[in-house]
Amino acid sequence: MSIEKELRIMHACEMGAVGVYRGHKCVARYFFRKNLAELDNMRFHEKDHAAIFSSLLKERNARLCLGHQLFFLGGLIYGVAVGFLGLRAIGTSTYTIERIVDEEFDIALPKFYREKTISDKIRAVQLEEKEHRDSGLELAGEQYFLSGFVETIAKTGAYTAKFLASSL
Repeated sequence: MSIEKELRIMHACEMGAVGVYRGHKCVARYFFRKNLAELDNMRFHEKDHAAIFSSLLKERNARLCLGHQLFFLGGLIYGVAVGFLGLRAIGTSTYTIERIVDEEFDIALPKFYREKTISDKIRAVQLEEKEHRDSGLELAGEQYFLSGFVETIAKTGAYTAKFLASSL
């Protein structure tokens, strides 16, 4: 897979993450005000990550993923739906998705071994994603009756987004 394609996938998936956290924030504004700042902070990180990958693509004169705005919309719908399942569902979703992102970055990084600037930026993004993962685990708390369901839809959504981004 080309470097440009990897970056397109990363950008599209980060756009989806911006939508997810925006959706969580929409629900948290009414039901989980105590956690609003934390969720909004994660959203700002994801916006920065999307901007980083967009910038890297522009520097290489490469196009963005076709329909990348739809990843935001899909993430938004998913984020709101999960938010209505509760704060622990938000935490479970965040933990699950960010764990997948961390694993995917570990798989992708060796492909950028000749691209130090890109590797350094991915590693910086990965550190923030790990912070999100840990925050998600804290919000999720112990296993609860919806954990398996939320984890399944989070995994399905994350891998579907990656598949779609790689196809567009």
